Amino acid sequence: MIEMIGVLAVIAILVALLLPKVFEIMAESKANALVAAVKTYEAAIEDYYADIGSILPLDADGIPSTETSGDSVNPLSLPARLTLERSDPLNTGTNSWVKFNGPYLAEFLTNSPPGFGTSITIRAMTATTYGTATLVADRGYDFNDDGKSDLPTNADLVFIRLTPVERREFERVDGILDAGVGTTVDEREKRGKVKYNETYKMLRIYLAHK
Repeated sequence: MIEMIGVLAVIAILVALLLPKVFEIMAESKANALVAAVKTYEAAIEDYYADIGSILPLDADGIPSTETSGDSVNPLSLPARLTLERSDPLNTGTNSWVKFNGPYLAEFLTNSPPGFGTSITIRAMTATTYGTATLVADRGYDFNDDGKSDLPTNADLVFIRLTPVERREFERVDGILDAGVGTTVDEREKRGKVKYNETYKMLRIYLAHK
């Protein structure tokens, strides 16, 4: 009995030592999954732009238009357009999109984000005024680390909005995509490609602008 208790004690100690490392590996894996997905989205948007000449989703008449939901279930959203087959009925008849050559993205589900969170959208909107101070939830992105948006005024902008995201998850992704950008917590939340809103547990990641 004493020997069995000793063995169980050793096992308990080993589990206590190994468990944090297991969680660390899992957390890194989730962050890497999101980063890999971001690169896939960026490539899809570039291919879409090469064919369409715009990064905005096409409306029913084949005209690029801003669409703020970014939800995959909305047929007018950018993720819905990126995953649309060229032969889809939406792309036939008098309103066919001649240069459309989808799908540009194999799959995108708003309720099944890669890595972490429960909701992800790809939003196509207008950028804020060039040179304005960037905030955690605005449509300006600062790439040269001076606290001001580097996007041209009224440029078309595409970004990810992912929720809910914990601070430690933001820090992992930020460390990969924005290494070296921002020195304080506040600066890291507002600058670079990755922005974080602590209040709403919201991660916003830049994908493209034109």
